[in-house]
Amino acid sequence: MFGFNKKKKTLELVSPINGKMIPIQDVPDKVFASEMMGPSVAFISVDGKVYSPCDGDLVTVFPTKHALGIKAQNGAELLLHFGIDTIQLEGKGFTLIKEAGQKIKKGDLLLEVDVPFLKDSGYKIEMPMILTNSDDFNVNVNVCSNVSANQEIVMLIDKK
Repeated sequence: MFGFNKKKKTLELVSPINGKMIPIQDVPDKVFASEMMGPSVAFISVDGKVYSPCDGDLVTVFPTKHALGIKAQNGAELLLHFGIDTIQLEGKGFTLIKEAGQKIKKGDLLLEVDVPFLKDSGYKIEMPMILTNSDDFNVNVNVCSNVSANQEIVMLIDKK
């Protein structure tokens, strides 16, 4: 009636690592590769440092430190999962920098991973980043090969 037009909210996600961005289908795990858990992109880290892709809250840290759950300020829920089957390491090779329950800013260092240790132990180091509540967002991915932490890679547009 009044022509009110609510502008859709967007959220820019930046690369959580320095290294390579790869298609999720190249991850050697069927659950991740099929995007069963939600739209995803994946990375291969060159230095083992994992940074926050957005401002929000670090809501979950798995006891084995290999996976982190983030809730962005706009409600997007992200899962960062470092490596394939790395839960079996029971936290060895992972150094947590931020704790669950903390507010985080885009670019904050969250986790350090001993990549040579993982590789020497026979583990794959691909790291999926999954949007687990994708029904609420349209996802636009800026496909890159080489990425730097804090480089824009994904735009989430609120469907509401």
